[in-house]
Amino acid sequence: MILRHAKRLVPGLTVACVLSTFGCTNPTLQFIPTTLTMRRSLSIPDKYPLGSIVRTHYHQMETNGEAFDFIMHRNEFIEFTGELTSFGLDHFLEIAARARSAPFPILIERSENNSDPELDQHRRQMVALMLSQMGVPNAQARVVVSQSYAPGLNGDAAQLAYFQFLNSNNGNNGNGGGNGGGGGGGF
Repeated sequence: MILRHAKRLVPGLTVACVLSTFGCTNPTLQFIPTTLTMRRSLSIPDKYPLGSIVRTHYHQMETNGEAFDFIMHRNEFIEFTGELTSFGLDHFLEIAARARSAPFPILIERSENNSDPELDQHRRQMVALMLSQMGVPNAQARVVVSQSYAPGLNGDAAQLAYFQFLNSNNGNNGNGGGNGGGGGGGF
């Protein structure tokens, strides 16, 4: 008796399975008489677009680099005065040109170990006065005296870093790249 009912049940189940799998293959596919097109899924993607994870990190590095451009270092002033050297004047003019559209403070690097705060304040007042004469709004409030964002190197450490750079095979840390080396280069 069970065998007789099973013979009738098998063709019905087969048809049901075929129809159900045809309807469940891909719900985003639509059949149009001439073409087969796919609609975009509105679900959250499993993978993020290339570069979207590190984009904020790179943007922060760029912003920090831009802020570093607005630092007037000690070596841009003539020693123990508020007067700018020729390099300092060029840098000041670059700062003045960009200060209207940039939100960063203009930082005057303080004297070493904060040894001469009067000189630091004199330099700050001179730079703020020159910026306000060049039309930079709110120059008195934007110019501050502080230590630099990144500490500088003394003469011995700077010389060592310079020679290490020269001996590192054009800055590639010994990984080729100079004169056709590394990767089947030239002659």
